[in-house]
Amino acid sequence: MIKTEFFETAVMLGFYGTEAGGLYGKKDNVRKYWEDFSIKDLLKPVILELLDRKDNIRITDFGCGSGEGFELITHISPKERPTKKDFLLSPEQVEYYLGIDISQAMIKQGSAIYSTKKNIGFVQADLSKEYPFLNEQPFDLYLSTYSSPSHLTGDELKKLIEKVLIHSQGKSYLILDLFGKFSPEWPCYWEGQKEEMLPYNMSWLHLPAVLKPEEVESYYVKYWDSESLLGVINNIAGKLNKRVKITTKDRSIFVGRHADTGFYNSHPQSLRYQVNRLFDRDYEGRIEALKADFSFLDSYKNNYPEVWDRIKSYQDNWNTVVNLCGALIENNNNLVKELIESTDVELSEELKMLTWLYRNSQRFPVDNFLASVMGPQLACVLRNLEMNLPEGIGCGHGLFCIIEIN
Repeated sequence: MIKTEFFETAVMLGFYGTEAGGLYGKKDNVRKYWEDFSIKDLLKPVILELLDRKDNIRITDFGCGSGEGFELITHISPKERPTKKDFLLSPEQVEYYLGIDISQAMIKQGSAIYSTKKNIGFVQADLSKEYPFLNEQPFDLYLSTYSSPSHLTGDELKKLIEKVLIHSQGKSYLILDLFGKFSPEWPCYWEGQKEEMLPYNMSWLHLPAVLKPEEVESYYVKYWDSESLLGVINNIAGKLNKRVKITTKDRSIFVGRHADTGFYNSHPQSLRYQVNRLFDRDYEGRIEALKADFSFLDSYKNNYPEVWDRIKSYQDNWNTVVNLCGALIENNNNLVKELIESTDVELSEELKMLTWLYRNSQRFPVDNFLASVMGPQLACVLRNLEMNLPEGIGCGHGLFCIIEIN
């Protein structure tokens, strides 16, 4: 049985719904300008493909909360510019959105928010054993976001995937967003058994206050790597004679929720907070505090070489970008030149862009150039480094998986 009291309390405290973003909280700047942006970017080709074939799309949202998935899916920027459409998929193009969540408080809140929308419905259900979407016509998109399926055990997730594949017709998509097993936030879990449910907590909701372990109540979730997940999906698809095409992506590798708490690795780094400051045009990010140091993972190099190489490579590129900005601020032109010339072409172009931006600051009539212009652009470059990484392996806070079903 999935425990819901943590989420009921979060709803009552105002952490769910329409609260504003900022430096901390559930909907901080990283959530809005990094994580939401990345998910929308991954979903864009899915929505484009569906709209090429259909005028209206049917969506069911697993672990819907108060309907955040509906807002996310209907606020994806159009591909073509200029365009008369504000967003790729309008609310009117959603034939039906069915939100499913175990929390009655969230279902009640979502139903109230969208009470005037006839094409939006909510139902309370425990997806470990209840499948209300089976009572509806097949959906085009079976959606989950922000690790909601990780509340299911391995066997329960297999059952849900099986139900979706049976229920789907024609070409459709299943989106799974899960906790990544090999996130640098929790190396203590890298050795865990495949089917083991392990603790997780939301102590990050209380930042900047730092809670002691005895003050934090945990619940249990399943952490996934891509190899295990693909094995499960392909096995189910084979048994049902369904063809699937699977894409995975690591999300929030260095800016995951527990990067700043250090709760599961004893090495807190204020990376998410500093990126939050970069995205907030009222604050200057502290360049020296943006440097990533995951050397405490070096002992895992031999046992998990692919994971270690991915994290180390991303760290090197991340710190190169941060070092360049530091060199620009310090007018260290020799280091700027060295960093630009010693990187690959793609990263070099990003560094050249940041250099041009900083050296042309007089063209931007703003009160604080570092906070208003340079900071947000630096954050976007760091975000794009992650988005341009190869297929996900499970080394992010989230492992995002797109399953095309035929």
